[in-house]
Amino acid sequence: MKRATITKVKHPRYSHRVRYTGPAGKTLQAWFTNETDALKFAKKRDKETGITGTAFGMLAPEEKAAVEFWRTVMEQTKDAPPPPLAEILKEYASRWKATRSSVTVQAAVDAYEAFKTAEGLRPMSIQGIRTRCGRFAKDFATRPICSITTAEVSDWILGLTAATRTKKRTGPKPAAPAQIGNLAKRNHRLAVSGLFTFAKTRGWVTENPVKEAARPKPPKTRPGILSPEKTARLFNALELHAPELVAFWAVRFFAGVREQEALRMEWGMIDLGAKKIHLPEGVTKTGRARTVKITPALAAFLGTKVKPEGLIAPSKAMARRWALAKALKAIRATDEAFVMPSNCARHSYATFHFLAFRNSGETSIQLGHGGSPELLHKHYEGVATEAQAKAFWAIRPIEAKNVTAFKKGRKTA
Repeated sequence: MKRATITKVKHPRYSHRVRYTGPAGKTLQAWFTNETDALKFAKKRDKETGITGTAFGMLAPEEKAAVEFWRTVMEQTKDAPPPPLAEILKEYASRWKATRSSVTVQAAVDAYEAFKTAEGLRPMSIQGIRTRCGRFAKDFATRPICSITTAEVSDWILGLTAATRTKKRTGPKPAAPAQIGNLAKRNHRLAVSGLFTFAKTRGWVTENPVKEAARPKPPKTRPGILSPEKTARLFNALELHAPELVAFWAVRFFAGVREQEALRMEWGMIDLGAKKIHLPEGVTKTGRARTVKITPALAAFLGTKVKPEGLIAPSKAMARRWALAKALKAIRATDEAFVMPSNCARHSYATFHFLAFRNSGETSIQLGHGGSPELLHKHYEGVATEAQAKAFWAIRPIEAKNVTAFKKGRKTA
């Protein structure tokens, strides 16, 4: 490779010309109006081409190969050229540095769970992290968490299937697991997004790839409620076949207490004299203490069952399921179509409380929605009638005169 040469020329505008070697060995030239600028340019070109052996001149073979490859790419993409090489290298260097300080997906999930546990997150929420992020870790366990892309997260979310048992089976091979619903997929997405947000605070990732990932949309459905007639039938059956569950289901139907809140409730939180239930922050889903009014219907079901202390429901899940199954079996002996929609107790309370008292703010506060009437109108308005609400709040235990015993099968007054 030749040095740049400076020649004094006779030209109406320029006094000096510099000839130098350009890309692919081509000889190029540049024109200057004075010798000083020509000398500076010539030295710079010699430095860049390696004639002087400094700066960028002494390229290693792999560096020269990289430059040649990049020139080939530029030639092939003239119509839509890529970003400047310097920008591409800076972006790659940033991601590569992150990999040096990153951890595997499994290690990140373990650290995230430990962190949330130390923060005092509820056991149910911790279980949600363990289940949903655990599925993510199972599929990407040994991968550096910083290497996970948005496309991979999207494919993982949309491809989620129902969990299968690991127990060995005998007989025909079971069918492939079915896709889970969009609501479950959305919940997995939220959990994994929380994982990446935590990883970002630790410097393990530079961006959260879940932000631009697929967003499954659950179908819009009306909340499932239980009619007053069926609610009365349920409580009659509970009183006869599962009395240990009456208080548990009563606070859910007639006070709108969430299932997990009811499972954590103790008898000491019920004040029949003041007609109030005091739910401390350690019991509520939101972590904020809440006071719920005891309606006459609830007072009637709690009246003879209040104890000095202890949980209001059996602590073992299997015992609760078995007791409820006995009550439902008794109902279905005469009504095979009897079904309890998901979360029907809280939905029924919200629907009938709003219809009976026409105070959306009060209903929202009782539910623990933070006094948000908009949320109440969105989900519960138009689900039932005022006549049904009146019948719902008139439900009483078997002994009460305005409710006929379950065995006779008559409607609630």
